[in-house]
Amino acid sequence: MRPRTFILLIAVLLVGALAVVLVIANNSGGGLLAGLSGGPTASEETTQTVDETSSEGSQEPGIPPPVPTPKPGFQRIVVSKIDIPIGTRITEDLIEIKSRPDTNIAVQGGYTIENPDEVIGRIARYDIAKGQEILRDMLAVNATDMGALGSDLALYVDQGEVAVAFKIDPLSGAAYAMRPGDLVDLLMTLRLIAIDPEFRTALPNNVQRVIDPALRENGQFLVDDITPQGRLEFIEAIGQVAEIIPSSIYIQGQDFEPGTPIPKRVTQLTIQQAEVLWVGTWKTPEEILAAEQEDAAQTAPVAAVETGTEEPTLTVEQEPKRCINTLTGELTACPVIRRALKPDVVILGMSSQDALALKYAIERGVDIDLALRSQGDLSNFVTTSVSLPQIVEQGGLSVPPPADFDLHPRPEDVVIPSLPAVPPED
Repeated sequence: MRPRTFILLIAVLLVGALAVVLVIANNSGGGLLAGLSGGPTASEETTQTVDETSSEGSQEPGIPPPVPTPKPGFQRIVVSKIDIPIGTRITEDLIEIKSRPDTNIAVQGGYTIENPDEVIGRIARYDIAKGQEILRDMLAVNATDMGALGSDLALYVDQGEVAVAFKIDPLSGAAYAMRPGDLVDLLMTLRLIAIDPEFRTALPNNVQRVIDPALRENGQFLVDDITPQGRLEFIEAIGQVAEIIPSSIYIQGQDFEPGTPIPKRVTQLTIQQAEVLWVGTWKTPEEILAAEQEDAAQTAPVAAVETGTEEPTLTVEQEPKRCINTLTGELTACPVIRRALKPDVVILGMSSQDALALKYAIERGVDIDLALRSQGDLSNFVTTSVSLPQIVEQGGLSVPPPADFDLHPRPEDVVIPSLPAVPPED
């Protein structure tokens, strides 16, 4: 190939490559051509278009303009400064004013209170926690107002349960150690006796002898002597048959009538996890407050003695009991605390079925004792009923054989120890 022809071929290739580059640059936005010609580039045109759109305030069709988020407002309402127990008459030192956002449901519903004067002097219908908003439904004007919505005791009964009063003494009531919130189990001892299947009365039956000849002749055939039904046995000592009747010996402390069979006893854990709602007879908040004021009046010191009258009159300064506020360290009026030093009953919360079992047991004279559970123990015990044969078998006891000796004093002369009906004073 000649040199001239080779140079011409190279020139044609260079021109073709340049043409291809120009075409590609033109299809991609003309940036290269614009740059060579000194005009605006594609990026500059895009920036200019956005600036023009922003300046004109135009918006894409179908999309609403953005709305700025409003700032939440606040409202000052009455809240509790400390925990306020149910039945407490609210004073100024028990409440304070706090700000709550107006998005609060209670605030939006209008249940909150802004003026402290609407709270002071009212009675708390429920337990009000520290920092909780005091709502209008939480307050009562007096005890009658509280009773209009039902007993305040009902507030402590869980849904699906009922409250039952049970009479206690130091032994059956765990030495009065129970307090509201404790859980107790009920232990019951049943006495079982044999009964006549037809008469439905306790055995043995009474027997009245019949004179057979008189019976045959339609005469007076009944003997006046009526004795318990016994059994016939041959007595070797006298060489004849005799009737054996029940013994009428009474031993002090026995809980059955002389001449009647000794009941068969069985003890079982029958009701579990009954909640102690209250210890003692329930009182309304007004009754408790009146009792507290009466105690304060009786124990308050004599402030002065008025003179100049025929009979001296004692003026007693009635000061309410004061407690230290844990928040401020100041002395404030103590909240009313229900308590019974010598309770007569305990109020238990349990299911309706357990309440029926307890009612039946009480009306049938079943011995019932309360067993105090460990704090927070919610376990269900599976127990076996206990009777004399079970104790003998489980405890490995052996029944002693007959002996020709006994203990002194005789069983009927033994004084069974017992606790007094009224506990001694401290």
